[in-house]
Amino acid sequence: MSDLTTIARPYAKAAYGFASDNSAIEQWSQMLAFAKEMSSVKELKTAALSLQPEQLVQLYVDVGGEYFDEPFQNFLKVVIENRRTSALSDIYQQYKKLADKASNTKEVTVTTSTELSEAQKSQLIAGLEQRFGGTVKLNCIVDAHLIGGAVIRDGDTVLDNSLVSRLTRLKDVIKS
Repeated sequence: MSDLTTIARPYAKAAYGFASDNSAIEQWSQMLAFAKEMSSVKELKTAALSLQPEQLVQLYVDVGGEYFDEPFQNFLKVVIENRRTSALSDIYQQYKKLADKASNTKEVTVTTSTELSEAQKSQLIAGLEQRFGGTVKLNCIVDAHLIGGAVIRDGDTVLDNSLVSRLTRLKDVIKS
């Protein structure tokens, strides 16, 4: 676990608590995503080193325009005054985990050797939602090295039904 993840957790909890209390979970998710993208811009990182916190807050607010509401601007002010802009990406990730957990949503990554059709994605989502008992967001990755089959990841849980994995297991059985 990185230091930034540890630093990000209380900010994410505070942001999620406020957003939840004010029925603005999706809005705050979008604002955090935008602020996270801003913090990764090279020129803004460089400017952050030479600007005073008040100036940096104003820069974020100016770029964010009306996209950032007043409570979010106050949140950014606290983050920036504590020199935690480098943790905005981790704050966003932690926030998303809290929001997904509260909505019983799982973000599942599926790696296949070829692109899945919409019908295959729908069928896979239906099966995974039944297995996990909640909503599933599917992230699809194509990796031609798998030859065939799929690898499904949900956090630490991995369901590996790829052809490469099967061949490796068969090779191990033949060797023993």
